[in-house]
Amino acid sequence: MRNLILTSALLVASFSASAVKAPFKNNEVLNREVISNYSELALLNYNDSLAGARELKSEIAKFIKLAEENAVSAKEQFEMVKKTWSIDARLPYGQSEIFRFYNGPVDFEAIDDGVVTYLESINFEGVEGLMNAWPLDEIYIDYVKEDSSAGLVNNRGIELTKEVIVSMNEREGEKNISTGYHAIEFLLWGQDRSLETAGTRPYTDYVTGGTAKNQDRRRTYLSLLIDLLDDHLSSVTNQWVKGETNYRTEFLKRDTNSVLTDIFISMTSMAGDELKSERIENAFLLEDQEEEHSCFSDQTINDIYTNALGVKNIYFGEYSAQNLDKKINGKGISDLVAFVNPALDKKIATKFKSLFNNINFFYKKSRSGEVQIGNINTPFDRALTTNKVEIQNIIDDLGAIDELLREAALELGLEIE
Repeated sequence: MRNLILTSALLVASFSASAVKAPFKNNEVLNREVISNYSELALLNYNDSLAGARELKSEIAKFIKLAEENAVSAKEQFEMVKKTWSIDARLPYGQSEIFRFYNGPVDFEAIDDGVVTYLESINFEGVEGLMNAWPLDEIYIDYVKEDSSAGLVNNRGIELTKEVIVSMNEREGEKNISTGYHAIEFLLWGQDRSLETAGTRPYTDYVTGGTAKNQDRRRTYLSLLIDLLDDHLSSVTNQWVKGETNYRTEFLKRDTNSVLTDIFISMTSMAGDELKSERIENAFLLEDQEEEHSCFSDQTINDIYTNALGVKNIYFGEYSAQNLDKKINGKGISDLVAFVNPALDKKIATKFKSLFNNINFFYKKSRSGEVQIGNINTPFDRALTTNKVEIQNIIDDLGAIDELLREAALELGLEIE
């Protein structure tokens, strides 16, 4: 009888143990694997972005030389520069924006809280605002239809140097952007005043005696901008290099819950406030193409795709480089969520699939039906009035992913807000 009672007690104890969800904090090994893979992913994404920027630098140098010589091939090279900006440079950088929002290297600012971090100890300065600030008031940089003498390009009283261009960024106004991807974009495409095409700046704006005055300063400005982009991307990339005394080393030594909280903050911030609200809904509600991200080149669909892909990359722990023959497929946030709530992980995966199906609507397709990422069929400015339902679908999916990720953070015992 006593043995029967003991056996029954053991069975009850065994059932109780299996019914209790495994505490997340006990799976420290998986936490470390996810965070380590995240660091590898950050480094590869930034190296890929830097490779794209350097390819753009090379193509710009070729174009400037041909424009100086007024060579016939300058026109063809100008188109090559624009293609390189759109694909090689922008596609990886758009994904890297997921490493913002938690005071990491790209958007770092010193905090007076009595704790000196590594970046504070070396007086590091975040450069996100120097690389990707927008919206941009084009009259601050170069001529516009209403004023042929506008902008830094046409003010010969200002010496164009890297230091001056940096010092002029956001001076006397947050739209007074003088540097970064979108300053380069405007110098390549010019104003976009049509729903049928992107900006139509002629390559002869750079040719001596060409279609706009101060061609020499326009060439100098474009050359300095790509040098600055190389500098700024290099400074951020170096902070993620493995085995160095840098931000990454400190990042990997931190409490895992603190790091995972930062990662969730970046994913929800990008999916919700930044991409859904700032970058899509504002333009959608106002039906204003001036509010779209890459308004001069009509490449905003690519921005939406890559920003969303950045969130997905972190969730699944994967990255495929655009400019390098490398990819990562390791432990991601999905593994952690599946550990505590497999149903929630499947729900998030399903919502990501829906999101990319809806974004892919705006890309051209091959004869076999394969989506051609980067080859935009319907630009965002036109879609604001012609494809409201399809844009609303993207907004709804991003909102749902934001909410589901917040639910996942709670399941993992993390407080993100």
